Amino acid sequence: MSKKRVIYFLKIILTKAGLKPIISFILRSSLIKYYLYPTLIFFRNLPLRLKYYQLIRINKIVPTKHLIALNIIQKLCEIYKPFGIKFFLLGGQLLGAVRQEAFAGRPQDIDLGLIDIHFDKFIKNIYLIQKNFKTGRFLNADKKKFKIMDPDFAIMQNHVDEWTNNKKSTFYRFEKTCCQFRLVDFIPWSNEYNVHDMLVDIKFFSLKSFKGNQYWINNSFKSTDENELPKEHFDQNDLLELNTAKLYGFKFYIPKKYEKYLEGLFGKDWKTPILKKGSKHFVWKK
Repeated sequence: MSKKRVIYFLKIILTKAGLKPIISFILRSSLIKYYLYPTLIFFRNLPLRLKYYQLIRINKIVPTKHLIALNIIQKLCEIYKPFGIKFFLLGGQLLGAVRQEAFAGRPQDIDLGLIDIHFDKFIKNIYLIQKNFKTGRFLNADKKKFKIMDPDFAIMQNHVDEWTNNKKSTFYRFEKTCCQFRLVDFIPWSNEYNVHDMLVDIKFFSLKSFKGNQYWINNSFKSTDENELPKEHFDQNDLLELNTAKLYGFKFYIPKKYEKYLEGLFGKDWKTPILKKGSKHFVWKK
């Protein structure tokens, strides 16, 4: 019997017994939200914590969402390593790695980058995502309107054309800046996404000439001034000769020079964490 049928029959039984409103109230209470549910999540992800046993500390617990994001990035790198594909950290993942060796804030999604020739290999083998992860489908992707117009992104356009011509729904979709897919995990008693689901953005970069020099440019974040480079850009050697940085002691690829990129995204004070009310700044050290 499928999980959906079991939940369906449980709802019928609880309704007839007059317990459904009471159960619903308990599940929505603060006790469940702030205490019981986090405890259940902790034990449900206990196998993952045991997998990363070297991160267990008496005085410091790696947040569950951090651990899930770390595991996803680790698996992606391992799966595509045989193809010579090198993912490099971007956005909040890059910021956290170079600043505190941990994720910056609470990762809502995962930002990774690929140069165009590696992105080409990745898309050709994207089926490995479904083979190794539980994925969701993007039903709201408007394939007809989507097109990459920049000739410097011709490699991506070929894959976009193949995707738009595919009438079937796919677990991934293209945006102007990236390829996206969602790794899902449903709460057993509802149809809502778990708070630990992850949206993964794989951003692609191509070499583009600008004032006599070559730069790796992402297809979006166009500057308001045509004589100015967009925010997401790197010098030619920055993505050909990648460096490494640590997240919780594990090494990942990062751009050779990243300071200007982080300054463009997070401002000149990117080295100083900005804490919102009630937020925590998690720093990992050996």
